[in-house]
Amino acid sequence: MDPHLGIPDPGKADGAPRRAYRRAYLSGRGRGFVHHGVRYRHRWGLYLRLNQNRYGKQRSLRVAGKDLLLVYDIGTTGLKCVVFSDQGQELLSASATYQTYYPGSGWAEQESQDFWIAAQRATAELQAQGTLHTDRIAAIGLSGHMNGCLAVSAAGEPLYRELIHADSRSVEERKDIQRRIGLENYYTLTGNRADEHLSLPKILWIQKNLQEVYRRTAFFINSKDYLRYRLTGRLGQTDFSDASLVCAMDIKQQRWSDPLLRELGLDTAKFPEIHKSSEICGPLSQEASRALDLPEGLPVVFGGGDAACATRGAGVRDLSSAYAYIGSSAWISTLAPGPVGDPKQRTQNFFDLDPRKCNVCGTVQNAGIAVDWAHGLVAETLDYGPMDAEVAAVPPGSRGVLFAPYLMGERTPHWDANARGSFVGLSLHHTRSDLLRSVYEGVAFALKDVLNVYTDLGIQPEHLTLLGGGSKSQVWRSIFSDVFALPIAPHSAPTNATSLGAAMAAAVGTGLYADLDSATRMAHVLPTETPSPGGIETYQQLYPIYRKLYQALRPITNDLANLRNTEEYNESRGN
Repeated sequence: MDPHLGIPDPGKADGAPRRAYRRAYLSGRGRGFVHHGVRYRHRWGLYLRLNQNRYGKQRSLRVAGKDLLLVYDIGTTGLKCVVFSDQGQELLSASATYQTYYPGSGWAEQESQDFWIAAQRATAELQAQGTLHTDRIAAIGLSGHMNGCLAVSAAGEPLYRELIHADSRSVEERKDIQRRIGLENYYTLTGNRADEHLSLPKILWIQKNLQEVYRRTAFFINSKDYLRYRLTGRLGQTDFSDASLVCAMDIKQQRWSDPLLRELGLDTAKFPEIHKSSEICGPLSQEASRALDLPEGLPVVFGGGDAACATRGAGVRDLSSAYAYIGSSAWISTLAPGPVGDPKQRTQNFFDLDPRKCNVCGTVQNAGIAVDWAHGLVAETLDYGPMDAEVAAVPPGSRGVLFAPYLMGERTPHWDANARGSFVGLSLHHTRSDLLRSVYEGVAFALKDVLNVYTDLGIQPEHLTLLGGGSKSQVWRSIFSDVFALPIAPHSAPTNATSLGAAMAAAVGTGLYADLDSATRMAHVLPTETPSPGGIETYQQLYPIYRKLYQALRPITNDLANLRNTEEYNESRGN
């Protein structure tokens, strides 16, 4: 019996099953094969185990001269294709953008076919650079945005645009989960609170509002799962990190919760198989090889969700360290031996690229997107350099202006979709530079809220690695360090650390490293920046005032939300 799959192991029988499996693998038929009345699931990892006598343990996949890792990283605005050395050095990078559609208030959708088109465009750009040594690629790694909902047919056909992480249309479905399961029961089971940004409420929305789509759906998957299908032809599979943020798993048992899904009236067969991110899914298919101009047969690992990949890409191994990702949204995450429960349900728990560890994460909904918004209002150009210079010229505290960065609601610690942003303390003597700095500081204060939750849970990281596009701003890094009162280590590749984490999973899958902890040697940081005593003192005085903003503004933002809903209701009926 194969302990990993719970099915008979042909490797312990005679040679016929082994040969039959090899024939099934080479023929590319993805559902498996039958030998003497026993069905064997078709899986590249099992094929390797069946051939251990021939190839040795899986680490023997390491081949001399195969020292490059090619990664496809699906982001919110585009796909990146990055090549890393086995030491973590970024050698080549290309990207291709695609559109996000906003057909209604709180709706955010993407065409999954665009991910495949973007992968082809980005790969072609790498090839055009003339230095991509395809014969040295050891494996292909994958990462993608999480919390999505993509319905695909049994033939792999997308049946509707993917509802991405920013989509919040499923408020009523989230409320239904809370009513039927209970807030505490759901959090205890899944390690997460029910929230409309997560996958499960979106699946319920499709079941309720797009009944024919739901009926035809073979699997609900995430972005990188679809791209992996286009690379390998293997459908109906995901990894532990993405599966855990569908929030339909029993996180302690590490499997889909059949009782939960039955209670909600969902078909358990529509939820994909779950694998380790470093496990090899299969070889690059002939069709994908031709489309990408890459060697057929390259190993493709399952890959992971972007937040889980970023954790490893930041070099985090345990609770002694954490990282902050500053992108359109922002989050702070660390690695624990297992889920860490929060009685107030402020944090999220989702699996590492290996389910033996768990990310404990707090997310701020609006970070770089708030700075972009402010920049667009007051700046004359798209050059962020002058804006940073303006912000640096303003003293800490923005001369008494505070900014609540809740432009699209907030997650940790408030979990309030109705929350909205505000400037507080404005007077006639304030300048645009004061307002800009207050936006930088407001995002830092919001992330300070996450660190306070960590403190409540007994988590005390000794240092923080900074990732994402926002980490390129020296003045913002200084603000973060002073607000957090922690040393900050900028990542050497801040915008590609997520891709690096995916490369680490690929490196483990092909035996370049023994495990993920060993692979974190691929992560590199720049010299640590320490907080200034003056900045710490100023922000320690301002932060308690900032913390009052949410509760003080909550009745107002709720009233405004009710008004918005009424206006939208009337407009939809032509009134």
